[in-house]
Amino acid sequence: MEIIFYIALVIVIIWSFSVQGRLKSLVKKYSKVESTSGKTANECVDEMLRRNGVYGVTVDHVPGELTDNYNPKENKIYLSDSVYGHSTITAIAIAAHECGHACQASDGWAPYKIRQLIAPFAGFASKASVWIAMGGIFLMYLSTRSSNMSYQLGFTVCTLGIVLYTVVFLFYLVTLPIERNASKRGLEVMQECGWVSDDQLKAAKKVLWAAGDTYAVALASSALTLLSLLLRRGRARK
Repeated sequence: MEIIFYIALVIVIIWSFSVQGRLKSLVKKYSKVESTSGKTANECVDEMLRRNGVYGVTVDHVPGELTDNYNPKENKIYLSDSVYGHSTITAIAIAAHECGHACQASDGWAPYKIRQLIAPFAGFASKASVWIAMGGIFLMYLSTRSSNMSYQLGFTVCTLGIVLYTVVFLFYLVTLPIERNASKRGLEVMQECGWVSDDQLKAAKKVLWAAGDTYAVALASSALTLLSLLLRRGRARK
C-alpha cells in the first residue's frame, strides 16, 4: 500500500508542475492576442451579468496576476492587472469564468451553496488538521501498549485531525465541478455573444480548462494527504 502511495505522490508532483507550467504558458500566450470583438473584460462581465439577470454585482481591480476572483460577501468581481480593462482572449476568458461564479451564486446553485457553507471550516481545518493529527501520532508512539492512556489519547487526537482534514478534502471535491461549471457558463456566453472567433473560443477553452486542472491537482493532493495521515496512524497502532 505504501509503495502505491509513493508512486501516486510522484505522479501528482509531476502532474502539478506540468499543469502550472501549461497554465502560465497559455495565459502568457493568449494575453498577447486581442479578441475579434475588441470588447474589454469589464464590458463582457457587464453584458454577461445582464444576460443572466444578475444585478448588484460590480467589477473592481485587484493587483497581481491570476488573482481574479468573485467575492460573494462584497458582491464584487475582482479582475487582475492583465485582465481588468483588457480585451485579450485570456482577459475575456478569465472575466467570463469569474462572472460564472456570480451567476452560480445568483441561481442558488446547490454545489456552490455547499462550498460556501464548508469554506469557513475548511479554512481552519487546512491550517490545524495535519498538526493535530501528527500530534496525536506522536502521543501514540510514546506508548508501546494499547491500554496506555497516552496511546488512547493520541489515537483520539489523531482521529480528530483526520476528521478535520476530511473537511478539506470535501471542499476540494466540491470545488472542482464548481470551477468547471463556471468555465462552461463563461464559454457558452462568449460563443453566444460573439466576443471571440471560433478559433479564439478554442484558445479560451484551453486557458480555462488548464486553470481548472489546478483544482484537480489540489483534489488529488488532498486525497493523498488524507491517505498519508491514515497510513501514519496505522503504523503507529502497530
